[in-house]
Amino acid sequence: MKWSIRDRSSLCPVLIGLLLAGSPAAAVDVGFDDLASLSDVASASLPGVAVSTALVLSEADAQVLTGFPAAGTWATSPQNGLLNTLAPTIVFTFAVPVTSFSIDILSIENDGLTLPVALRAAPTGLDPTPILVVSDPLLVGDSGLHEQRLTIAAPTGSSFFDIEAMALTLCGFDPCAASATSSFWLDSASFTPVPEPGSLALVGAGLVALAGALRAGDRDE
Repeated sequence: MKWSIRDRSSLCPVLIGLLLAGSPAAAVDVGFDDLASLSDVASASLPGVAVSTALVLSEADAQVLTGFPAAGTWATSPQNGLLNTLAPTIVFTFAVPVTSFSIDILSIENDGLTLPVALRAAPTGLDPTPILVVSDPLLVGDSGLHEQRLTIAAPTGSSFFDIEAMALTLCGFDPCAASATSSFWLDSASFTPVPEPGSLALVGAGLVALAGALRAGDRDE
């Protein structure tokens, strides 16, 4: 079979697009409903991620602990979330580097003050300057408290190994992690791992095969 130059030029973008479309890794969802309320998430086995010390709570237990009417309004999953009762910040450490991370946050009002919640991570690569994504305290959910889904994404070509969640305050003129505990609730996390080397190799092999087919077409003409 002979391919004209026009045929090959129109076919190349299509085949390359199909090969690359299959390369991104699938997102991994992480919930806390299978964990016992009042347990420490640090001792749990979760898919692809370890979490630093934080209290797993059902909405009912969160209501008892915080005094806020949490039942039916705090969890974006069926029931459980994490409360930063055991430490001011919560750190997510991944088994493989990730390109993005999303999680639902709820900021707990304290003495009339609602602090924003932030995600902070240092990307791999030439510029490891930490990235900070900060919530907007003006966004209020059905709980009557500040709720938002936060997403942090690594720059192109880089990734994250660790992501830290914190309530944000000011230390002088600079933002920093607040030292207060029981100040925010987390639920329904999701992250996208860097594609496995095998997936990238498969894409590369496909591109090599495509190049070979085009060279064979040149010889046939």
